[in-house]
Amino acid sequence: MRQKKLILPSIIFLAIIFVALAVRLWPRTIPFDQCSDLYKQYANVEGIDATFIKDYKVNDTVFVDVTLLEATDSVGWVTLKKDFDVPTHSPFFQRQINEGKDLIGVKIIPKSIAVDTTSNEYPNNLLAISCLNHTLTIFHIKNDVEKHAVKYYNFDKSTNQ
Repeated sequence: MRQKKLILPSIIFLAIIFVALAVRLWPRTIPFDQCSDLYKQYANVEGIDATFIKDYKVNDTVFVDVTLLEATDSVGWVTLKKDFDVPTHSPFFQRQINEGKDLIGVKIIPKSIAVDTTSNEYPNNLLAISCLNHTLTIFHIKNDVEKHAVKYYNFDKSTNQ
């Protein structure tokens, strides 16, 4: 009789654990129309893996949308370098990269080619370049606070290896 009384609470307990794990581990996807234009542009390009991350945590108070573009082959990397005007490195920096140091270069890029100067929208994105991993990370920033937080975040990643 005592075993029958324990079965229902045990089933409920296991169901709660299962639901909590499912919610925690379930992949979160964003509808295609809510992704960045850059993600949409590179989503189906061969040699490039595109990922869009909504509200990426930069620090305790700053969350920004991010488009991650990762070259999966040499052609993809050449394409990304050309499309985003990635500069060539000095021999010193190239040696550091060849030794496995992930030096993150950061530069400001316009959100679009035709930037409306009368708009209140922040006109730029911040591009972080990892030549070691053949990855470009585009932080979709909305103001100077986000710009400075993202710059510090990437500087910290680059120097704390």
